[in-house]
Amino acid sequence: MKNLLYSLFFLSFFFFAGCAVDNEYIAKLPLFEAKSDTIPGLDPPHQRKKMIREKGEKGAKSAYTASREILSAQLMLEYQTSPDPNMRREAVDALAKIPCPQRRQYLMEVLQDEDALIRLSALEALGKAASQTNSEERDTSGLTPILIDRMKHDTDKDIRLAAIRLLAGTGKIKKTDAADSVLVDALGEMLHDKVPAVRYASMLALHKITGKDYGTDINRWQQYVRYIHGEDAALPQERTLAEKIPRVDLPMFK
Repeated sequence: MKNLLYSLFFLSFFFFAGCAVDNEYIAKLPLFEAKSDTIPGLDPPHQRKKMIREKGEKGAKSAYTASREILSAQLMLEYQTSPDPNMRREAVDALAKIPCPQRRQYLMEVLQDEDALIRLSALEALGKAASQTNSEERDTSGLTPILIDRMKHDTDKDIRLAAIRLLAGTGKIKKTDAADSVLVDALGEMLHDKVPAVRYASMLALHKITGKDYGTDINRWQQYVRYIHGEDAALPQERTLAEKIPRVDLPMFK
């Protein structure tokens, strides 16, 4: 505070005296002294992010299982010890790139994170790992219960939507008839979700899984689920050709 007052005093003196002030002298005053944003013993955030990303890229390219496991463990330690959500998210994104047997176990732990964006990164990484060919994590049967759990119980709608999208599949994840029955039951529950986008995504997923075409008529989809459960005697009628043609309201016919 004292240095600040001295600096203001000298500046005022030179200004009112009409004297030319040397720029180099002003730059040396405490008021204008450049301050560093680095903390001794700690890497700046941008350097830490760079190091984390480099580990993910190195692990993804490594041909040695031991090397991938070590890098994955280091990234998981970074995730577990960092209080900064941004750093934890960087660690999860980097970890998702490294194929190793422990990756699913690590990402399952991340799914319990309090930060929704971090949970979303982990969920999408699990789906990507399951869809990879010749992967050590090709076991998709264990993924379905995880996705159903997130779809039903996660409080964040974006995560519920991501789980529905992954359950519907992209043609790469093979599902058995038994798994289809489980999915229909689970998605049928989501037709009653309070978020319209979730209900809409559930109808699209049911269409992809079952092959039935009820469009976005949620009443018919709910009837279909009841029919599957034996709670409704009639199977709803699928959309007719006339219903599939987009309706255009011309001004002269309004």
